[in-house]
Amino acid sequence: MGKSRITMTCKLEAKTFDTIHKLQHIQKDDITKVATTMLDAYKGTVDQQENTVEEAIREVEKIVNNGYGPFISEASYWIELNNEAAAVVCINLWNGRPLITEIYTGKNYHRQGLARTLILASMNTLFYKGYDEIDLNVTLENTKALHLYDSLGFTNLLQKTKN
Repeated sequence: MGKSRITMTCKLEAKTFDTIHKLQHIQKDDITKVATTMLDAYKGTVDQQENTVEEAIREVEKIVNNGYGPFISEASYWIELNNEAAAVVCINLWNGRPLITEIYTGKNYHRQGLARTLILASMNTLFYKGYDEIDLNVTLENTKALHLYDSLGFTNLLQKTKN
């Protein structure tokens, strides 16, 4: 059974936010931690695609090696807690527009605002780099993600183009 996905977009502007967490850029040495969290975050959800750490590592390597368009490393972040990647955001340039390729939080770190913090940090970085908008794709069944994106100002791209 296929997943129903939509593309959402958000106008970029400078936003202030506070965090007690250190935001780190994804380096080659971080790929295994980042991939392990990807597997944990998506396991048993409608968005699960990888079944092993090796598959998740290959997916993260594809992202950072420009497999989904140029990887924007300075706008891609992760937060480390308890020696693991608690949350991750990856940004690529897709058709000339920044795209949140991945945003996920490890199951032990849900409901702590980590994804919101990472998205806001990415949005600020992209705004100051001169970008006007950012896009993402989301599975309609992922209602928690839809609520987060809506609260950050994302709108359904199809609705936007119809207006």
